[in-house]
Amino acid sequence: MSSSHSMVLTETQLKAFKEFLGHAGDYCISFSSGVDEGENFGGIIIRADVTWKEGNKECTSHYIIKCTPPSESLQRLIPVQTAFIIETYVYSRVLKEFNIIQREYNLRKPLDCFPVYYTSLPTTKEKMIVLQNVKELGYRHYDRFQPLDYPHLLCVVKEYARVHALTYAIRHYKPVLFEEFEANTENHVFHDFKYEGIMMVTQHRMDHALKALESIEDTTLYKKFACFAQNVRSVFEKLLNSKKKHRVISHIDCGIPNFLFKYDPSSGELLSTCIIDWQQARLESPAVDLVTFIFSAADKATRERYDELIMEYHKTFCSFLGEFGCDGEKLLPFEDLQEELMEFGLLGLIIGISLIYVYATVDQKVPDIFQTECPKEEFGFLYDLQDSSKFDKRVREAICDFNRFGYNFE
Repeated sequence: MSSSHSMVLTETQLKAFKEFLGHAGDYCISFSSGVDEGENFGGIIIRADVTWKEGNKECTSHYIIKCTPPSESLQRLIPVQTAFIIETYVYSRVLKEFNIIQREYNLRKPLDCFPVYYTSLPTTKEKMIVLQNVKELGYRHYDRFQPLDYPHLLCVVKEYARVHALTYAIRHYKPVLFEEFEANTENHVFHDFKYEGIMMVTQHRMDHALKALESIEDTTLYKKFACFAQNVRSVFEKLLNSKKKHRVISHIDCGIPNFLFKYDPSSGELLSTCIIDWQQARLESPAVDLVTFIFSAADKATRERYDELIMEYHKTFCSFLGEFGCDGEKLLPFEDLQEELMEFGLLGLIIGISLIYVYATVDQKVPDIFQTECPKEEFGFLYDLQDSSKFDKRVREAICDFNRFGYNFE
């Protein structure tokens, strides 16, 4: 057995990975970075390629290993350990139960938009998750600097509808399991804002969004958003702590880098998406995933089809629940979905503004927050944009559309 690597696992992590492999005989592990520079916002991502021989045949398997960052200062500012506990729970328990209930009802086209989960190291500070490398199946990232077009938006919205519908099926047929889901995702990333870094970043992005609005002629909107930005913490906490009737397993971290897409090699037609990074997952209103994703990932022109996307979401939600013998129209009437969007869409806008800031970080190196020790005043996520024009335009359009669609800022 041998290994070569530029990205180094800890001794504990490497031992756990080798125990998972369990190969008899000789094999070689090659480690390399699992993401491009500037894409790493959820942990240390390592690609592991394992080769071995079975007789005269050479075999290869491909993995993504996601590890907690070593920076102690970072772990004091943001809930790194909590995020990994939640993500491990989602992959090892929630998605497993999704697969089980789909098999029980013999679904023709089951939801399968996640990488395969293999193993994890959840009990120490050196946490680790081992997943399938879906790039080896032909999936690839979309350019995060560019807004998604309508087919890509629709593809993701339909998968969110099926994720949310599965939550309803679990709640309907397995209520005790649903309660377990809720209990194990309750202490989420934003919980009580116990970590100073979360609020620092949120306020930083809101301040920049307010500055971007200075050029608009609608002074009423500017004043409303200024009041909201000044009180974002209290508004955020109020919405987070509200009991939602229609709460579902939600992705929350709906950033473009967290979707990989597969295309027909001949025609280039979009075939499917794979959703990754479930560190922020929790039971939440379906409005949060929808508003976060659409308002951050679409440009103004594509967002003109917002109502169409919401209707497609609801149609897919009801159709998928129907395969479980449930009436989606009764469980989540379209009118109720509209009310959810009105009441909790603001949560999605807050998260979406932070995502737009990331998308606007063009031709600029993002500080390495995972390896570097720093005081909170130099927290890497608080970097300023060297050129804010792209952010200003996209965030201004998103906020104006949010207001134009009749949503409020309270």
